Amino acid sequence: MKDVVIKLEKDPNNYNLNLDLGLWYLKEKNYEEAKKIFTKLVKIDDQRYEGFLNLSIILLQFGDSENSELILKKYLKKNNYNKEIISALCSIYYNNNDFIRLSTLVDKYINIETNYLLFYFKSIISEKENNIENQKEFLIKSINENKIFWLSYEKLLNLYERTNKIDDFSYLISVAKKIFKNNPKLDYYFALSLFRKNEIELALKEITLNQLEKKFFEKLNPSYLINLYDLLSKIYVKQNKYKLSLDYSIKRNSISIKSEDNKQFNKEKLLDTIKTYKVFYHSLKKTNDIDNNNTLFHENLVFLVGFPRSGTTLLDSILRSHSKTQVLEEKPYLIDIRHEYFKNNTLENFSNISKNDIISLQKKYFSSFNYFDKNITIDKFPLNLIELGFIKKVFPRSKIILVLRHPLDSILSCVLTSFKINEAMANYENLETAAYFYNEVFELFNIYKNSFNFSFYQIKYENIVENFYKEIKNLLYFLNLEYEDTVKNYHLTAKERDKINTPSYHQVIRPIYKSSINRYKNYSETKKIKGQINKWINEFGY
Repeated sequence: MKDVVIKLEKDPNNYNLNLDLGLWYLKEKNYEEAKKIFTKLVKIDDQRYEGFLNLSIILLQFGDSENSELILKKYLKKNNYNKEIISALCSIYYNNNDFIRLSTLVDKYINIETNYLLFYFKSIISEKENNIENQKEFLIKSINENKIFWLSYEKLLNLYERTNKIDDFSYLISVAKKIFKNNPKLDYYFALSLFRKNEIELALKEITLNQLEKKFFEKLNPSYLINLYDLLSKIYVKQNKYKLSLDYSIKRNSISIKSEDNKQFNKEKLLDTIKTYKVFYHSLKKTNDIDNNNTLFHENLVFLVGFPRSGTTLLDSILRSHSKTQVLEEKPYLIDIRHEYFKNNTLENFSNISKNDIISLQKKYFSSFNYFDKNITIDKFPLNLIELGFIKKVFPRSKIILVLRHPLDSILSCVLTSFKINEAMANYENLETAAYFYNEVFELFNIYKNSFNFSFYQIKYENIVENFYKEIKNLLYFLNLEYEDTVKNYHLTAKERDKINTPSYHQVIRPIYKSSINRYKNYSETKKIKGQINKWINEFGY
């Protein structure tokens, strides 16, 4: 580097020499000096991209995302297009979760020149839009354009597995293994593919031989350690090693809840909301439904609720197989309008909510998805159970389906399941925390029953499994629907769906099975929480 410095004394504005010096400073993490050099390069030549790009990188190191973006835009304003500049700007929008500007930028430049990063970002936008075919198409394009860009392989592997395309999943693994040598992430995916093919012993052998737990732990790779523990938990269930299965699930949950990405989610926040609701709705006198004349039609609206892992996804798949139903994807349509309302209102305001405000909330809700008033519309979001007070005020003529499962099975399954963490799912770290949450939720439910004159249809997961025809026929009668033979082949409907956005995505494509009934009996640890929830076991008739 001394030679470069000496040469610069004779030729201080030499672009290439300054670039070499700036990159050396960047490598040495001397960001202050690197910033001076790249600022100088921008002034020396505003048509070369290297100074702009590296100055943008330095500004990001200083946490100055705004000016990092501006310097890239300054280049584009002068020069219109550069692949590296466009890719860097896309990365800034992506990291800032600014998908509107990301989408606009990608669509503007994606057809100018083949660019693997633009294809990759277009796949992410397609995923946000729930357009699975486009997502797959652009990931394949990204891989074809750059066969050593790992992130596109990773996204496509996850897509194939989540959409139950196991043959495609296995084939892509075999292709990637030829390119990415000694990649423990690929070893994990290979073990997962073996598990999905029910080759349980081989899957465990793959994990053990490659020392995957040690490698992910040493490389501080929490996301893959979480995935690995989830896979080990499932493997040990298949081997009837139930304590090991539960132990790995708890280890997975603990890492996930405490990870940097999930520190923002505090389970106490939702528990405090439930406690506030309990006090408020307990104080209300039992009321009749609000006179809903002259508000939006919603007699065909149904809320499918229940404690998570109680069978709501199974019932979702059954009901969406009927020709006269529209089952919404599991998204917080109701929670969104609830949050918006309470930004400017209190529970006291809500107790006297006006008809105009109800109509406004109804309009916002129905505008958030494609609403067909001729079909039965079913909003399946299990923990809308907590918001039944809001539902019965805003949609008093709607119907409620409550799905129940043995409380010990529900609680155990929540702990065994790998959820995406939020304020609710953070309660499933272990059996004790999940049991406490279960108590709180159903104590609130009982208060709702005493505070509102509303009917709901209660259906048990176990009864659906044991007596499918009778249970589903009675449920359809409650919904004013005739029984159709298509509902008994719900698993075929599930297979045709692009993507099932719940942890049960690999289970609902199977016909009815009984192995999940009384599953808790295999886990002696559930005895420790039985006393806490005996009330519900008795109340629900188990």
